[in-house]
Amino acid sequence: MAIRGRGSNTHGKGTHRRGKGRKGGQGNAGSNDSRWMSTIKGGKVKAGARPGKHGHLGKYGFTRGSLTKRPETVNLNWVSEHFDNKVDLTEIGVQKLLGTGRLTKPLKIKVEQWSKKAEEKIKAAGGEIAQ
Repeated sequence: MAIRGRGSNTHGKGTHRRGKGRKGGQGNAGSNDSRWMSTIKGGKVKAGARPGKHGHLGKYGFTRGSLTKRPETVNLNWVSEHFDNKVDLTEIGVQKLLGTGRLTKPLKIKVEQWSKKAEEKIKAAGGEIAQ
């Protein structure tokens, strides 16, 4: 007696014989579950590779950092806590003085740049600011 189904194309399983469900169809049909189309169908192609076989997978490229340099800054409250009378912020490496905080004592401050608020508060306390 012959083994049942041998000799036929489907071995008695109907017309769909693929594993893991039926993902056939035309174009991208049936590929929703696998989320694999960007890899299968392409993306960035590696050198010497076929677009359909080895598509881009994962991150690529390089983002260059900002070319603009921000000045090193310090607030007035930090200066008033750490210094008395004369202050040369350029020696410390500070390039700009900002006006956050309270200034209770008159200071003579030397710095490259400063904000309007910082200048107002220094003059109101009886101090001076210069480059």
